[in-house]
Amino acid sequence: MSFSPDAVFYLLFVSQIFVISYYLPERLLRRMRQVTELYPPSTHPKLYPRPVEYYKIGQSIYRFVNRAILALGILILVSLLFLVDHSTFADDGYISEAWPAAYAMIQLLPILAVEMFEFSQFKQMRKANTDTSRSAELVRRRLFDFVSPRLFAVAAVFFGIVFVFSLFGEGTLGLALWLAIGNLFLASVGAWNLYGRKLNPHQDHADRARHISASLTSMCYVSIVMSAFYVFSYFDRIYDIDYLDASLMSIYFQLIAMLSVGHMMRTLKIEDINFDVYRNGAPAT
Repeated sequence: MSFSPDAVFYLLFVSQIFVISYYLPERLLRRMRQVTELYPPSTHPKLYPRPVEYYKIGQSIYRFVNRAILALGILILVSLLFLVDHSTFADDGYISEAWPAAYAMIQLLPILAVEMFEFSQFKQMRKANTDTSRSAELVRRRLFDFVSPRLFAVAAVFFGIVFVFSLFGEGTLGLALWLAIGNLFLASVGAWNLYGRKLNPHQDHADRARHISASLTSMCYVSIVMSAFYVFSYFDRIYDIDYLDASLMSIYFQLIAMLSVGHMMRTLKIEDINFDVYRNGAPAT
């Protein structure tokens, strides 16, 4: 049986459609509904600075948008199979990596919207917070209390080697710049999570520590994937393996989604979170 790079891409693109626009959104929606059912406004009013119907409408919109994006992915897949002349989109005649990349950007928009909603939710919590009794954490937060030194070292050394190597590679300076910008962004977000102001006024210290740890670990994984993708891009230039571009691009975005959103949901389980802080009378931290 001969190797067919197009067939491999189609299988991977189906996986991309399913993982980012169905599997992860459904898990997140199930998590939202579980919170609403187990910790309703009647017993945990501090969790709901807005009417509960507002959150249910938001969940419905989130599901509809992801289903629409899933349908768009199926439409793109059918078009690539039967309607698109790949030679008009890529000089090498293979499926262009722009297809899975552009679609992934659309797929990630609902995730970005959820992050923005979360910021708004915490702002509303702070505004509605009238507690006068507060507790404070007086322990200094150190990086390696929250992330494995070995994992951090692997991410940092891998990035350093790839970045330095790229400075001497022909035609790779632009890729090195994007790699540096991406890692600088991750480092900035990580530092903000570690040392910045707590967004959720009711979150207890243990939950915040778990959230910081999960976030920093996720960022290390993402950094490693970014460096690995750069290495592939370099070998692509050297060995002319353009037929793998689209497949590797699809794998790249699936890994980014699973190691960011997926890792956070696997690590921060509902049953491990202290929801008593959202009851009336619980002191703010």
